[in-house]
Amino acid sequence: MSQTAPVDLIVNKKAVPKEFNRIAARYDFATSMSQGYSIDLEASVQKLNLKGDEHVLDLCCGTGKSTLPLLKALPHGRITGLDNSEGMLEEARKKFKTEIECGKMDFVLRDAMNPEMEPESFDVVFAAYGLRNMPDYQTFLNNAFSLLKPGGKICIHDYSLADNAWSRPYWAVLGYGFIVPFCTAVTGSSKIFTYLVKSVLDFPGPKEIETLLSRAGFTQIQSHPHAGWRAPILHAIVAQKDN
Repeated sequence: MSQTAPVDLIVNKKAVPKEFNRIAARYDFATSMSQGYSIDLEASVQKLNLKGDEHVLDLCCGTGKSTLPLLKALPHGRITGLDNSEGMLEEARKKFKTEIECGKMDFVLRDAMNPEMEPESFDVVFAAYGLRNMPDYQTFLNNAFSLLKPGGKICIHDYSLADNAWSRPYWAVLGYGFIVPFCTAVTGSSKIFTYLVKSVLDFPGPKEIETLLSRAGFTQIQSHPHAGWRAPILHAIVAQKDN
């Protein structure tokens, strides 16, 4: 199988799921070495103020790292995980075998750009590190809006660089100096992680994402920077679909 160059992934993001297939079995270990990775996901889930009985769409769920904090917040709810990488979903299904068997959770192989799901099916959409990998951000958010019930909420959890002069060089040093070499050593592949670092540099800042959400029809939009050293580079952006 031929390798795809990072620059090709930026131009053709439809190839990204296949690159994730290559490192799926080692993805959880690589991210577990990142300080605060799981804590940050839990913090973003908390911003949704879930009641605990919602049906949540974990959009671009990957191996289920984002699914776990949702599960903790939904004692009486249900989760549908959607991703376009067969390898990542295979890992998620192993991880949540019991929850799948009891009907609390299911995972579907679909393209978020064309999810082929019934409109107004979900109370909440959670999208962790997903929007950035889409070829068309607005279409992705339009689809999410359509899938939400009236009154439903969305949370975009992603590396979105703060609108200031130093967040970009800060991320570049962190990404190329630490993330790429470490994750390459752990997974044996530099392609996807080099792409991920570059994709953050090309990704809209929080204010622009707020604008995209507004264009999709969302209201009550709020951006929440994460704590500590991640504040300039990682945000949870929460919005609502009016009743």
